[in-house]
Amino acid sequence: MTTAAQPFIDVAQRIGASAKALGDALDAVDVYTEPAVARAVQAERNLYDRIDAEFGLLTSAEVGRRLGSRSTAPRNLAVTTRRGGALVAITRGHQTLYPGFQFGADGRPLAVIRTLREVAGESQWSENGIVQWLCAPTTYLDGLRPVDLLASDPDRIVDVARRAWNVEW
Repeated sequence: MTTAAQPFIDVAQRIGASAKALGDALDAVDVYTEPAVARAVQAERNLYDRIDAEFGLLTSAEVGRRLGSRSTAPRNLAVTTRRGGALVAITRGHQTLYPGFQFGADGRPLAVIRTLREVAGESQWSENGIVQWLCAPTTYLDGLRPVDLLASDPDRIVDVARRAWNVEW
């Protein structure tokens, strides 16, 4: 029998389990961890969870198959395509994952990704930085996320990236 209090009990249990897991993780670190570092790590994980829910985070094998590999090791095509600058990836744990937003309706990488990688290289931005920037609202786009215009207005996104990534104070 479910009571009116059950949703609150469920939330309290999730909070308790989360607090225990985080405490265990912090105990495993041999140095003092600043609270800001812990918050930043959690924020990054939350962002990647949202990206996964909205666009998917694909494994190298999934990307290789999407790109048309018929090999028994389709991940090699994903790795080669990324090394060639046509894809971005993030690392979660020991896994390299490719955000699904960088593929067009035809399954091929959007050409704008290569250009963004070039701009990022000039500006010393990492692939993680590119992914995080693409998925965050920016005042350069009146509060829109660059990812939402990636396929429809790639030239604008490249222009905004150049300005945003090369701010001089």
